Amino acid sequence: MFIHKCERVDENLAIQFSNNNEANFSLFWLRDHSTDQSSLNPDTLQRDVETFSLPTVPQVEQFQIINNGAQLRIHWLDGDLVSEFDASFLFNMACTPVNDPSYQLWANELQNQVPDFDFEQVTANDAAFLPVLESMDRYGLVTFSGMPSNMEATKKLLNQVGYIRDTVFGSLWDFSNNGAHSDSAYTSVGIGLHTDSTYTLDPPGLQLLHCLAFDGEGAFNQFADGFKVAQTIKNEDPAAYETLSKIKVPAHYIEPGIQLRGQHEVVREDINGQFEQICFNNFDRSPFMLSASEQKAFYHAYGLFQRLINDPKYQVNFQLQPGRAVWFDNWRVLHARSAFSGFRHLAGGYTNREDYISKKLTLKGKTPWQE
Repeated sequence: MFIHKCERVDENLAIQFSNNNEANFSLFWLRDHSTDQSSLNPDTLQRDVETFSLPTVPQVEQFQIINNGAQLRIHWLDGDLVSEFDASFLFNMACTPVNDPSYQLWANELQNQVPDFDFEQVTANDAAFLPVLESMDRYGLVTFSGMPSNMEATKKLLNQVGYIRDTVFGSLWDFSNNGAHSDSAYTSVGIGLHTDSTYTLDPPGLQLLHCLAFDGEGAFNQFADGFKVAQTIKNEDPAAYETLSKIKVPAHYIEPGIQLRGQHEVVREDINGQFEQICFNNFDRSPFMLSASEQKAFYHAYGLFQRLINDPKYQVNFQLQPGRAVWFDNWRVLHARSAFSGFRHLAGGYTNREDYISKKLTLKGKTPWQE
């Protein structure tokens, strides 16, 4: 990308790029985004300029296109400062269209297509783990084979992303059907589809479940793509979708000495209108009242979401055996487990959403203005 033409228009610089796209950049924005060493720390990429001490309209001595259109250079009157902007940076800021989402919606066609990775291979080094992150980004669900049946392997896998998130259940879990906490995960009863920790202000991003031992029958794990269900409702019942994206649903977790409360919309989109988060757990939902019209709309929309995720055509399921683990996006994929008999011993843990994104961007070599 190159700059074809640049001219002053009132308080802006109007730029025409080599593909004929045009964009206006205010002088204030350009001064605020200067990458000279007095304005932007080259080591930390933190802004050093005192943005709101700048003149409302910074004064320009001259501006010019340099390096055959690859850059724009601005000479400011303020302290003889010189700013240089890459054409690609300016284009990306103003003209890059919203990309298609990185995720791929799925239903039961993923049943035998869930990406599976060999534990030893993907934990050999950071670079080997990138395909796992890319698959997680795409599907929100991956599995691992060849896992040693010990918690050291669980920890090693989680640490490929970052530190393990600590919760009221501890950091690295070691749990079985022993009733250790006030949660159905510590029993052998069936658990319906849900996302975890809707009762927290910031539900954990990713969840790992690693089977250490299983001697019994049942315990099939089910998964559903919340984004797929949300898109279905958005297409077929826009009013219900609006309800799911507007009404915050309260939730709670209570045990002696602990009372956690949070509230979230069932569906949340990012600034580009792409799906960002699903928060749905009818089991942990707290009592709350709405107006008569809102209550009717809520029960319809919430019930519709519940019915769709429980439709087998939206689900994949499999039984974890020792040596296997499943890792899924708790901001997207709902999970469940059928009832079982016998003894089942799992390990696992949570990873923060920002740590997962950090690892993915770092391995891809992305900067804050490239994604």
